Amino acid sequence: MTFLFLLVPPLVAALVAVVVRPYRALVGWLSALLSLVPLAAAILFARQIAAGLPAPTWGIKLDSMGLEDFLRVDSLTVLLLLCVTAVAALTLFLSPGLSGESQYDARQLRRYFVFVNLFIGAMLLAVSANNVGLMWVAIEATTIFSAFLIPLQLNKASLEASWKYILISSVGIALAFAGIVLAYFDFVSLAGRAENALNWTVLSAAAPALHPEVMRLAFVFLLVGFGTKAGIAPMHTWKPDAYGESPAPLAALMAASLFAVAIYAIIRWKAVVDATLDDHFTDNLLIMLGMLSLVIAAFSVVLTTNYKRMLAYSSIEHTGLICLGLGLGPLG
Repeated sequence: MTFLFLLVPPLVAALVAVVVRPYRALVGWLSALLSLVPLAAAILFARQIAAGLPAPTWGIKLDSMGLEDFLRVDSLTVLLLLCVTAVAALTLFLSPGLSGESQYDARQLRRYFVFVNLFIGAMLLAVSANNVGLMWVAIEATTIFSAFLIPLQLNKASLEASWKYILISSVGIALAFAGIVLAYFDFVSLAGRAENALNWTVLSAAAPALHPEVMRLAFVFLLVGFGTKAGIAPMHTWKPDAYGESPAPLAALMAASLFAVAIYAIIRWKAVVDATLDDHFTDNLLIMLGMLSLVIAAFSVVLTTNYKRMLAYSSIEHTGLICLGLGLGPLG
């Protein structure tokens, strides 16, 4: 039931924004109030985990499909859920037409509240998914939904930024898909079955028996793919333009939540690959990209005067720090 309170409210808010014509401020306030429900659900999940209770799961009882724990919340998931839901609530209360920017017309505001709620819902699904395929689909959905929000005013600069974001992110997510396919077929060849091959819990348990060279190549694809979504250098080039042309609340939501969701996917895959390789391959890659991100962000931020572009470079720097910390392990 808690999963319903986590995932359904953004869909309800988006549906209301679609149905109510013409747009009224009540639609925006309803979206903002409904955003408190997933936040409450995330807090409830956190209390369950802190109390030492089993990780909450949700699934479908189909033995042939292995979907018994399609959704799952553990201690790492809870941290991301609290981050995404808290930032989403703040973003919606400070959205255009409510407490934030006021230069948008009713048509633009309606489109904003439809897609920002779908965007938030996709991020929550990506974090709570216990299925590799579902996580990939949800992260790809964040690209689609946010691409409609960047050019909210439909001017030339914002359209160019949106297309740049779509093209670069789509290439990245395609590379991540290639990495998932490699890991999937490696598991199937090992286990001799396809059931649960995309289940995070099962895949993590089988990680020590997977083929090291296959998983090494898979991680390269996955790191470049999800790293593109996170804005890790040198795959960061979409970020300054996308943030600069976005409505301010969307730029904040992307900076605080979207990159965290992509990093979350990298952390999950790093744990699997580390159990397979038992060496410092993933650490070395993350340290290298983390240092590159820090250097590029530090030099680029002093050359811009646009605050939202500064936010983009700050996000790239934070991504670099996280990668550096992950690569250094206990030292980070």
